[in-house]
Amino acid sequence: MMRREIGGEFWTGCQPGGNGGRVLPDIDGLRLALSGRTAQDLVLTDILRTQRAGKAYLPSYCCHTMIEPFLARGFSVAFYEAYAGADGIEFDLPATADGDVVLLMEYFGFGSPALRAFAETLRNSGRTVIFDTTHSLLMPEFRAFSFPADYLCGSVRKWTDINLGFCLKTSGPMLLPPLEACPEYADLRNRAFDLKRAYIREESDDKQTFLRMFSDAEACLERHYRGKAADERSMERLSDLDADLLRGRRRENALCLTEEIDGLRSEQVKCLFPAVRDDDCPLFVPIVTTPELRDALHAHLVQRGFYFPRHWPRTSEHTFRGERTPLFDIEISAVCDQRYSPADMRRIAEEIGRFLDHV
Repeated sequence: MMRREIGGEFWTGCQPGGNGGRVLPDIDGLRLALSGRTAQDLVLTDILRTQRAGKAYLPSYCCHTMIEPFLARGFSVAFYEAYAGADGIEFDLPATADGDVVLLMEYFGFGSPALRAFAETLRNSGRTVIFDTTHSLLMPEFRAFSFPADYLCGSVRKWTDINLGFCLKTSGPMLLPPLEACPEYADLRNRAFDLKRAYIREESDDKQTFLRMFSDAEACLERHYRGKAADERSMERLSDLDADLLRGRRRENALCLTEEIDGLRSEQVKCLFPAVRDDDCPLFVPIVTTPELRDALHAHLVQRGFYFPRHWPRTSEHTFRGERTPLFDIEISAVCDQRYSPADMRRIAEEIGRFLDHV
C-alpha cells in the first residue's frame, strides 16, 4: 500500500528505472558539487579570479539562496523584472543591463526564447552571463547546456531523490581548489529520503522525524555550502537516472494537469504557462491566482494531502518596482513529477474545483 499524499520532498526510489539518456551531458569541465548553491558559489569564485566583485543583475523572481552567494562574495545586487504574462513568465530586459555579472534562468522547465537573445546581447556588450539551468535541466537534447552563457550552474535535487549541484565554464576549465565532503548534510538528506520511503509505503507512521531531518539539512546547507563536494550516494544514483523516462512522465502529467485546470474555466485559478510545448519538460505546473486567494487555496490543498511549494518566500533581499503583482504573491507550484500519474493530476484539478465552488 502507498499513502495518497501528493508532493513534498522526494523519497528513496523516486527515479524509475530505464535505459534512456543521461541527465547531465558528458562534457569536459563539468564539475559536481554538494548543491546548486555550492555550484553557484564556485562560479563566483572563478569569476573573481579575473575581475572585481561589482554589480550583479538578477531576476526579481528568484530564491534568496540565489542572491546570498553574490552578497557573500562582495557583489551588490540589482534586479530586472520577471512577471506573469499572457504566455508564461515575461521579462523586463533593458537594452543595456547595468550589471557586470547577469544571472539568467528559464522557469519551471518552460523555454523562454527571448532570454537567449538577451544573453547574446549581454555577452556581446562584455557582461559575464551565468545561466542557472536548474529548471531547464530535462529539456530535450541537453538544451540547457547550449544556452549562450559564460557559466552554467544548477541543481539535480529539484528533480528527484539525490543531492547534487553542478557547474561549467563554457570557455575553458574552472580553476578551483579541491572540494571537501560535507557528511552531515548528505547523511541528513539521505536518511530522510529513506525514512520518507518507509512512511509512504505505510511501513512507518513517523512523519515528524524525516520532516525535521529535511529542515536540519537545509539549516546545515545554509552554514556549510561553500567548497563542498557531492556525496558518493548521489553520484552513484545520478548514473542510474533515465532522463527520457523522467521527461516522458513529467510531460504526460503536465499536459494532463494543464488541460484539466483549463477545463475548470476559472478566471481565478489558471496555469501560468497555458501550454506545454514540444521542447518543454516541466519541473512543476505553476498555477496562479489572486493574492487574496493564493494562501487560502494553498491551505485547502494541504488539508487534503497535496503538499505544493510556493515559489518563493519573500525576503528583505528582494526589491520590486510595484508596477505588477509579484509572482511571489500569486503562485503555487503543482507537482507533475515521475512519482505520479494522470489520475493523480485529475485529483489535483478536482480539488481545485471544489475550492472554487466555495469561493
